[in-house]
Amino acid sequence: MAKINLDKISQILQGSSIESSKIDISYDDIDQLGGKDDVLAMIRNIARYNAMLKERITFINSTITAAIPFTKENLYLICGYSGNGKSTIAANVSYPLWKEGKKSLVITNEESKEDVYFRIACLHLGYNFNEYKKGLMPNVRQRECAMLFPSIAAHVKVADVNFEYKNLENATATVEGVKALMSSVKNSDYSCVMLDYYQLIKRSVDRPDIGSYEVLNDFRIWLGQFIKRAEIPVVVFAQLHSLGKRNNKDLDNRIKHCADIYETSTVVIEVIPNFEEKTSDFLIHKDRFGLAGTRIACAFEKGRYINISQDTIDKLINEKISDLKNLLDGEASEEEKDEQ
Repeated sequence: MAKINLDKISQILQGSSIESSKIDISYDDIDQLGGKDDVLAMIRNIARYNAMLKERITFINSTITAAIPFTKENLYLICGYSGNGKSTIAANVSYPLWKEGKKSLVITNEESKEDVYFRIACLHLGYNFNEYKKGLMPNVRQRECAMLFPSIAAHVKVADVNFEYKNLENATATVEGVKALMSSVKNSDYSCVMLDYYQLIKRSVDRPDIGSYEVLNDFRIWLGQFIKRAEIPVVVFAQLHSLGKRNNKDLDNRIKHCADIYETSTVVIEVIPNFEEKTSDFLIHKDRFGLAGTRIACAFEKGRYINISQDTIDKLINEKISDLKNLLDGEASEEEKDEQ
């Protein structure tokens, strides 16, 4: 009797030549559902799920970790507008794992590996990564960051925009390259794999004629199967259309190019920064753990998303007062110059 498996189901759904008559499900196959072996398998799955929750690892900070278990068999989709900090959040996921001695794989089709390591080093040292990018960081601080690269690189592995796979340049922008990278660590000692970011998977090597939507849709279908087989959680970053372009507040209508990734994901978070107040809200749109609709507020300090405590609130207020005082002092100085 022919056996049903995911490959055959996928082939049928994709319109392959396999005929439904070749799949034979007998009465005995159905009647055995719920039998002794089936019940034991379900109990093992429950025990496995409980063990998975006990293996909870840090997800950005302790507040977010307490709200959203960061565990295998889950796809975490983190969405934001351009410039709202997707790569910064990726560094904030890797940073605590590095501190805990856990390994992560970062697949980035936007940044170089030195930028990824520089971001994490800046988080550790309390430096501003943007000062480095703008050429404003003193050499002594750059050297301090570079000294941390060997330690970071031992735990944070980066396949960047220059990564080549089997002589394939820019492999992280191809659906085949990203699949191969993720598959290589799915049952390993890694704690998670991240993709920064979804919409920059631009092409298929095997099917060069298909467009962006088809490429991304192929990948998200594959992801749905991957997370059930992998021993690690997957974090995918995605870019949003602005409300001006997509006048719809529903997040699944604002994800660029292939919004169907929303359905594949088990946890979907939108990051909403408040640059003036130096805070960010992590708004949970979808959550298999039951917290959909919840907002988790974090302070943004020196590149890190930190828990908001009373001390943090007091510090933010003092910084606000200081900024206002400096502004008033500057205006007073300008008035004095005008009088002279």
